[in-house]
Amino acid sequence: MSPDTRPSVACLSGRRVVDVLDSLGAHTVLLDDPTPLESAARVDVPLDLDLGDWIAVESALRAQHAARPLDGIFTVYDAHLPLASYLAARIGVRGLGLPAALACHDMARLRMTLDAGGVRTPVSLSVADPADARAAARRLGLPVVIRRTVGRGRLLCRDLDEVKRASDLLGPAALLVERFTEGLEYAVQSLTVNGVTEVVCVLAQHTDPGPAQVETGYDHPSGLVPAQEAELKEFCVRALAVLGFDHGVSHMRVTLTDEGPECVDVAARPPGGQLCAAVERVSGIDLTRAAAEIVLGRPVTRGAPTAGRVLYRCVHFDGPGRISYDPRGLAAPGVWLDVEPGDSVRTVDDPEGGTYGRIVVYGDDPAELHSTYDSLKASLRLLVEPDIR
Repeated sequence: MSPDTRPSVACLSGRRVVDVLDSLGAHTVLLDDPTPLESAARVDVPLDLDLGDWIAVESALRAQHAARPLDGIFTVYDAHLPLASYLAARIGVRGLGLPAALACHDMARLRMTLDAGGVRTPVSLSVADPADARAAARRLGLPVVIRRTVGRGRLLCRDLDEVKRASDLLGPAALLVERFTEGLEYAVQSLTVNGVTEVVCVLAQHTDPGPAQVETGYDHPSGLVPAQEAELKEFCVRALAVLGFDHGVSHMRVTLTDEGPECVDVAARPPGGQLCAAVERVSGIDLTRAAAEIVLGRPVTRGAPTAGRVLYRCVHFDGPGRISYDPRGLAAPGVWLDVEPGDSVRTVDDPEGGTYGRIVVYGDDPAELHSTYDSLKASLRLLVEPDIR
């Protein structure tokens, strides 16, 4: 029997990542809590571990590394990012640098690091006790955005009563109170190899103006003139350098203000769901595959773009109730719903609501894109009726 010379990598969670690593022919160690059976059956070494016990996880992975040296460790999940980088640093293999991982995981740390490096971010104040959010809002001036420093959750507040409700809802965790910034928003996708960053794609981002600030869609091209897009790309490259980003992919949210670009958030992972597929269509790069290739030390696979434009819209509703729709509309390519007929839905600006599906259209003619989108949405016959139960 010939020796197994496949490159070896450890990843923390991720069914899509398992698919990618399988296609790359990598020897895969999968750490999860617990490991899904279908994923465990497809990897070389599945490890069911308490991912909150870093010492035990490190011990288990060191044993794997001693038996068969790892080339790298990574994850595409925000919650596991610090652990993956910690393990890579402790074992001494390729992975996203720990300072960058910690900054991307904690919004307060992210803002402090970027501010110290001269990268503009929204003016903000950290509050350890949610009860201090009102005082922070008074100091900054309304409106403000209240967000958790770790994890998801943010609310736009236009008066102090809303600040109180938001801090009660998002607490008791530490919060960040930031001055609300007006401006067009952009989602910027990048990959970084050995500290050198390449911007892969710039998308115009649509955000609902309601309190929950839900992302409702994206467009490519971005609509920026070449000089503006070049400035935005340069800004993002500099921000990632300040964070110490060395190996990985990123999804950044940037607001273009009158004073210039302002970094709102940096996620050290590919964009989620169908947005990752959209980026691949217009750039030729699958960022999930790129994340795996980077940690393996391989060249990033680059294909030819298959679309010049993308119109990506999230399905959301202006009123709560129970949804009905024509399931035949789901047969069309580019249409996904996350709810079944009869399910309850909430409004887009409800903190417990959000979006319930996506309609994504590709092409080269803007008018045709919008016409196709309108036809696909109409084919669903979406209707939300009051929930009287």
